[in-house]
Amino acid sequence: MIKSRYRDYIYERVLVVSMEEKIQVIKKNLTGDYDKDIEFLNSLYNQESQAIEDAKATINAINIVIEEVNNQEKNKIKENERIKEDKVESNDLKQEPKEQQEIDNMIDELFEHMEQESDDEALKSIENIIPKIEALTKSDENILYCSFKSELEKMLFTKIFAGEKEVRKTPYSNDTIYIIYADLLLKKKRKAAAMEALDRAIYWNFLSREARERKLDIYFSKKEIVKYLENVKLLQMISYTPQDIADCYNKYGYMFNELKDIKSAYAMYRLSYSYYINDSVANLIDAFEKLDPTLKDMSADDILNLAQDNDVLIGVNNKIVKAEREIASDLISDGLIDQAKILLENDYAMTNDEEIANIYNKLVELQKGENNANSEVEKDGDKSIQKKKGTEKASTKKSAVKNNTTKKKVTKKAAVNKEKVNIN
Repeated sequence: MIKSRYRDYIYERVLVVSMEEKIQVIKKNLTGDYDKDIEFLNSLYNQESQAIEDAKATINAINIVIEEVNNQEKNKIKENERIKEDKVESNDLKQEPKEQQEIDNMIDELFEHMEQESDDEALKSIENIIPKIEALTKSDENILYCSFKSELEKMLFTKIFAGEKEVRKTPYSNDTIYIIYADLLLKKKRKAAAMEALDRAIYWNFLSREARERKLDIYFSKKEIVKYLENVKLLQMISYTPQDIADCYNKYGYMFNELKDIKSAYAMYRLSYSYYINDSVANLIDAFEKLDPTLKDMSADDILNLAQDNDVLIGVNNKIVKAEREIASDLISDGLIDQAKILLENDYAMTNDEEIANIYNKLVELQKGENNANSEVEKDGDKSIQKKKGTEKASTKKSAVKNNTTKKKVTKKAAVNKEKVNIN
């Protein structure tokens, strides 16, 4: 009974913003029976407290990854400098293949032109680069070459779209090169050619948000409203984090506001906020309510009905959810618990599936047992990780284009009893 009432509360909670609404949603689930209501409220309190603790754990995990990424970048820079110095001092080192060296030099030249804002020269450079990188990889009936920004993108694409084909990564970030090409074309007001370049970027990386968002900008500039809305839906279909789902609703909201459809815009921002808490979106919601106080009376059903009327998707693509759960299950089987937990957190934020929350909590308990067992070994280590206020300069697209490889995060494996944790 408690479980069922909590699920009802969760369903309504995600679409409320003000404190008054939150109180009303809680009261709506009370029965009038003191013992049952106190049991429900205590259960609710424990669930929400656990969510806060999980959020803190996520922040700690992000800080750890930030530290790892920064260290990897530092090591990469040092290694590149060492290789350059060694090449000057000795001819014994193995040289890069001539073709790859030629492409690398062309990319260096491209970015030099871009830094100097020599758009004509940059266009010439990139139009010479494109046929060379295209010729490096050819997909066939057995092998599919793609560009991905992360290992997760590759795993999602493989499970959902690749079928029986083996998916391999291209030597260069072909999608990024085409996005740069599109940006240069847009500077020359060549929107049609830019759109073709972006379509080619999506060919190389079907999950590229960057390319799809560039297309949305072009549709918006051309006032092609129907195509804009259709492509927001396509963007949502490939979204796999709560932040990305929320961003799609923000895009819907922005367009409906431009169309002076205030109710629909407000509904979209409420949906956005229900998937990802964002102060900017909260401020927009407040602004709409000040403009039209009756909007506060809009219920969850009203919002969902408005979304349906506007042919707007609700939530995440079921194929994405299924693939992420399969990947999480694989990670758990491999003992890569931290990575699996991140996927499960995303899953719960998008689906509010209580079974996923239960699996996550089991993993937390398993890790606690593992940590307790190793506490004596690790007691001298400094466990505090602080978020860097001034991180090193981010890698430019130049390095991303040249090196289209993603290092798999190495995490200490936890001992997992597969019978205790079953995600399928």
